Amino acid sequence: MTRSASNANPAANEVVTLADDDTGGVTRYRQLASVIRHKIVSGEYLVGVQLPTVDDLAQTYGIAKVTVRQAFAVLTEEGLVSSQRGRGTHVIKQPSAPGDGLRSAINDESAHGDELEIRILEMRKGLALRPGLAPRGTPLDSYVMVRKLHMHGGTPFCLIEMYVASSVFARFPPGGEKHHKLVHLLRQVEGERLSTMQQTMTVEPADYILARDLDYGFGAPVAKIVRSTLDIDGNVLLAGLFWYRGDRFILDLELPAKLTEHYPALAIPDSRR
Repeated sequence: MTRSASNANPAANEVVTLADDDTGGVTRYRQLASVIRHKIVSGEYLVGVQLPTVDDLAQTYGIAKVTVRQAFAVLTEEGLVSSQRGRGTHVIKQPSAPGDGLRSAINDESAHGDELEIRILEMRKGLALRPGLAPRGTPLDSYVMVRKLHMHGGTPFCLIEMYVASSVFARFPPGGEKHHKLVHLLRQVEGERLSTMQQTMTVEPADYILARDLDYGFGAPVAKIVRSTLDIDGNVLLAGLFWYRGDRFILDLELPAKLTEHYPALAIPDSRR
């Protein structure tokens, strides 16, 4: 017997108010797709569950039926649901949690080989540092920009646009950027001269470019990280942007519990000023 979403879990009956289309630049159908996606990921809508009908969702959220159909189309493209005339729309897949291999590919700076596939999309030399990538530090005169995909198991999980100081890049092993993470190569050549690393993470919907390059749903959540690394002289050696697929991202971090008491800038970077 097909289970319906209405009795799959009481929490599934909670209603989220959808903002107007021009609020935050996210259309209503993408907002609805995000709500349903969250319920699938969290287990409120289990595999095999029949989702509420187009009419029911349109009435519940006060939106047009075409908006609901567009949201279903997004989720169908992502492979999460399937719609059949006369049978309704059913959940057919729940995104799997990151396994140990993917965790290593994301969190281990030295990951390479079978753990991590690197696909170089573009590389340009002699560029100035892109504005906004390093809120602190002194930019150098010349950088190498490397735009690449990180993949695990044949599936992309991160799109990266990285700027490496030209003087540093010249010391990397020839072709090393094709097989190793740039931060790993940086540690190999700079070692004790490295000083601080800063990063800021936000979450945003995938635009057309991100959806295309990451083989991901348009409007699906993406973790965006801006990261920079300075040397002991305050020069920006490495800075870039990382966009992680929301369904293939996990950030592991372990620090001594009292570390921020001695180094408050770890929690609030502006405290150093």
